[in-house]
Amino acid sequence: MTEKVNDAYPQQSAKLAFRDSVLALGETRIIDAIIMAVFIVRLPAPGLGLPINDLAGLALIGIAAFRRPTRSLAGAYWYPAICAVILAYLALNALAAGVEQSDIDRGGRIFIMMVMGAFIATGRIDIASALKGFALALLVNVPLFYAGVAPDNYGGLLTGYLGDKNVAGLTYAVVTVLILLLANRAWVRGTIVLVGGACVVLTDSRTSMAALAGALIWLVVAKYLGPFWRICLAALIYAGFIFAETNLSTAGDYATTREGSDALRERIDAASLEKTIAAPWNGYGLGEAVTQVAGDNWLYHNAYWGLITEGGYFLLIAFLSLIGLAGFQFLAKGPTSRDARIIEAASIVVLLCAFRLGEVFITQSAFIVIGIGVAIAARRNQAWEQERAAERVAEAVRLGSLMPVAKHTSF
Repeated sequence: MTEKVNDAYPQQSAKLAFRDSVLALGETRIIDAIIMAVFIVRLPAPGLGLPINDLAGLALIGIAAFRRPTRSLAGAYWYPAICAVILAYLALNALAAGVEQSDIDRGGRIFIMMVMGAFIATGRIDIASALKGFALALLVNVPLFYAGVAPDNYGGLLTGYLGDKNVAGLTYAVVTVLILLLANRAWVRGTIVLVGGACVVLTDSRTSMAALAGALIWLVVAKYLGPFWRICLAALIYAGFIFAETNLSTAGDYATTREGSDALRERIDAASLEKTIAAPWNGYGLGEAVTQVAGDNWLYHNAYWGLITEGGYFLLIAFLSLIGLAGFQFLAKGPTSRDARIIEAASIVVLLCAFRLGEVFITQSAFIVIGIGVAIAARRNQAWEQERAAERVAEAVRLGSLMPVAKHTSF
């Protein structure tokens, strides 16, 4: 991986070009790749009632729990601290209102996502291997879908084993950005963007298309800008995202083919916003980000509103803190890197999609981004501390405050 995100597997030099490609097996931890590939299968497991991808997540952290970490969280201890605060807050909320099955199910899922993020950050789950498996599964999903093997739930729009076109769009967009961590050659990176972008377009998820475009703009432009202009760029990307979302809904065939579904979405949004505004300071509890329209229950189409409804503004701020600290490296010291910029771009996909999709922050895709971001932030902080320590020693030697230790001589 570029700049050794995975410190356990340093990049070897003088290898053929194929060794730099995404599909090179080389040092891949096969079991991580295989299990992560199953993350795309969102079908229910027969007789268990749980999605197969959630069971795969449980299997992966179960295996990783018996491994030794290859990286320290020193410099990023805010991650377990924030996670502990979130879990404690949700537990107290549930106890105050009366524990229900939704609290257990959804709270358990949040806990599993957080553990997965921690295992990615500490190297118990190999980042490079996991991303290779995830990306390869998404790639294979495409021909299986068009061959009629994978499920088709949206009238020919690319979904496959991901089940939902918006979930598919989010997943393809996030992984398209993340897999750039493994690409060291320009032609490989260009191929990834072209193939990944095409897959996002095939899902027909307008939100994901606009989010991926914004992320790629950030990746190309932000490295040349200082803090103030990066804020301006973020504002422009958000404005462009909203413009694309609004105008794509009335462009070309969308004006007729999506008119009914867009009208329903507007009614769902109106009812969701009304419930969000009426929520108490600590929310209604986990599993309450649903609203009733036309006699049916519908999940929110806004992940920000969902967190407010379930846990109030405190829960929203806590999750945004994870994204800010891991994804945007807000507390990381020392110079930035290409890896850090890629994680920023992936976080932009998550944040933008969350405006129009209901379940984004508590997903495997989001916590893969967070886990990798924590790993990069910890590495940057540790490198900075080592450099400062070396500078202090060098300065002390220069000033003569550190003297060679004389050998003891007996008389």
